[in-house]
Order: sequence, then C-alpha cells, then structure tokens
Amino acid sequence: EMKKKYKIILITCAMTCTIAGLFWKLRSQGKDKGIMIRPEEDCPVGSIISYCQKDEAWSNDKLGKSVYRMGGSGCLISCIAAGLSSECQNLGIGKIITAGELNQLFGQNGVYNQQGDIVWGRIEDAMPEVEVFVASSVDSNEIEELLKEGHYPIIKVKVEGTKTAHWVMLVGSEDGEYLCMDPLEKDGKLIPLSRHGGVVYRMRCVYWAE
Repeated sequence: EMKKKYKIILITCAMTCTIAGLFWKLRSQGKDKGIMIRPEEDCPVGSIISYCQKDEAWSNDKLGKSVYRMGGSGCLISCIAAGLSSECQNLGIGKIITAGELNQLFGQNGVYNQQGDIVWGRIEDAMPEVEVFVASSVDSNEIEELLKEGHYPIIKVKVEGTKTAHWVMLVGSEDGEYLCMDPLEKDGKLIPLSRHGGVVYRMRCVYWAE
C-alpha cells in the first residue's frame, strides 16, 4: 500500500515538473516572438546624425559599473544618442549629444544596472528634459506615428538573421522598406531593416519633451 502511494506521489511530481517545464518554454518563446513590420506609406528621412558604438572616442568606455563596454554592448545607448541628436537637428529642440557623452551621463546618474542594462524608469530622472516611451508590444501603427511626429523608434532585432540581439534606430521609409541607423555601421550609412530580417522584438523611443 505504501509503495503504491509513493509511486503515485512520484508520478504526480513528474507530471507537475513536465507541465511546469512546458509552460515555461511556451512563455519564453512567446516573450521572444517578434513580428514582421513593413511601412504602410513612405516617411521621408530627415537629416540623421549617426553614431557607431565602435567609435574609438568611446568604444572602450564601460556601461556604468558593469564589465561591458560601448564597443561590444553600446548599440542601445548609441541609438538613444543618435535619436536625440537627430531630433535636435531636424526640429530645433533639445541638444546634440554624442553616444560617449550620453553614456557618461547615464553612468553618473545610475541609469544602468549592475549588468550594464538600461533601467528605463531612471532615464527621466537623469534627463528631466526627455520623455521615454516603452512599448508593451511592437505595433506598426505606433512606429509610423512616432516617425511622423519626428521621433525615432529604437527597435530590437536579431543581427542579419542570427540569434544575436541588437538595437537599431528607425529613421524613415521608402519604397515599402524601413531604413535604419545601425550602430555597427562605421561609415554611418543607413541600411534597410530587411538586412536584419525585418522582424522586430521590442520597441522603445526616447525624445525631447516639448
């Protein structure tokens, strides 16, 4: 009788673990599931200030107190700086700020966590003159609306179809294709989103408050 009880308990535990594992796998897959985006209409590209994360002026700078440096992990901060600077140049608001300067500002004001990730809720504390939009999901309509307003959505992609996560900045669209400022491009040349597969996993936007 006792053996039967132990057997039932073991089977129940095994089933519970299996179900929990499947649930976690499905949850993880859903969380990392991107969507393919294409513009509904062309959006003119303004005057874009591009920043390369591997620029010698800041490539060796650390992200906050973490072990990570701009050259290898500075794509997101480079996009934020490029967006703010381009917006300043096109709309005449805010100021031009380099990727290196913004990285220092964020580091000094605790915007990074110990892993070198940006804590989005701390950006406005460090820079009260900006607004931060953290999208709960990727929405093509929101992206197009931001571009029309002169803001630059920052999107998470996978580098040229690989599994490596990377952030680029959308700057406009033409001929049914989104164009991006890619922090890995040393010459500042804009690239089509299709180079990274056209699939977007996250969307953020940091812009000057009017």
